[in-house]
Amino acid sequence: MKSFFTLVAVLVFGVCSVQANTFMYNNSTNDLVVRFNPGELEVGDEINFEPGTPRLLEAFSFEYYSENAAGGELRGAPMAQVRFYANNGPLFNGYDSPGTVLFNSGLFAVPTAPTERSTFVFGAADWGAPTLDLTGYDTITWSVQFTGLELGDEIGVDLYDPPVVGSSSRDYWEYDGSWSLKEQIG
Repeated sequence: MKSFFTLVAVLVFGVCSVQANTFMYNNSTNDLVVRFNPGELEVGDEINFEPGTPRLLEAFSFEYYSENAAGGELRGAPMAQVRFYANNGPLFNGYDSPGTVLFNSGLFAVPTAPTERSTFVFGAADWGAPTLDLTGYDTITWSVQFTGLELGDEIGVDLYDPPVVGSSSRDYWEYDGSWSLKEQIG
């Protein structure tokens, strides 16, 4: 499992950019036309940055969709949280799981109006500096977790693969008390 970053993350996830519009990872081109609904579990894509690119992240973005099975507005008060992890956690089937948190967005509101596709964008205001320094990391896992959903609410990400800059495996990390690798759908 390895893949993402301007970070345009669009699940199997992401996109990242660095200074001078050089992409560390870009997975926003090859739309699989598959949606992934993780429910309220935290899920992450392990991404490998393009060799030789600077590791100063200026922007990160990813696409999401939302709907309610009954139509109309989402019934809950949906929130999301995005994190970047170093892959230095406990081994799972021989792979280093997400460990040290490199960035945590904290909880933020997700609009309740249904959307076919929308984008969350992160940048300097989110990490408190012009760039997020990821120097020393060739691989990270970015994750998203949606919470506050009510019956019939669905929020998820659109799957893209393969990346056009950097690389990623076709699996993903899932956290349900501990990290495990799961097969990517699509």
